[in-house]
Amino acid sequence: MSRSVKLIRLVGKTGDLSYQMGGLHFTDTSPSRGWVPLLNAYRYEDRYEICVDLAGVPKPDIEVEVSPGRLRISGQRHVPEDGRCDSGCCQVLALEIENGRFWRELALSSAVDPEKVSARQENGLLWIVLPLKDLP
Repeated sequence: MSRSVKLIRLVGKTGDLSYQMGGLHFTDTSPSRGWVPLLNAYRYEDRYEICVDLAGVPKPDIEVEVSPGRLRISGQRHVPEDGRCDSGCCQVLALEIENGRFWRELALSSAVDPEKVSARQENGLLWIVLPLKDLP
């Protein structure tokens, strides 16, 4: 068999392999550089209510800061794990839940009373109530 025939077969097999690998989907497993949680914001006559999707983030890992005209929510979500790698099953097929440091900042158009701000966690959601200052 001549070298040119072997080369043509090798190129053909390489093309087949390339085509087959094109159908595979790999999830990017690089470390997260941070993420921005989704939120819903509501304005009432006497307050703002902010609902932030923070599923899997424990209360001690959440920071809420209120400053004049601004609300900042930040913290950390760790990779959700339940010890599967310890049991011998450790082939990662997908890592889609965002993790690492997070932050979200909102501009507030009205004066908020920082002494009356409250927050509660409910089913993975953080609800922040920002009462408005009583204006004279």
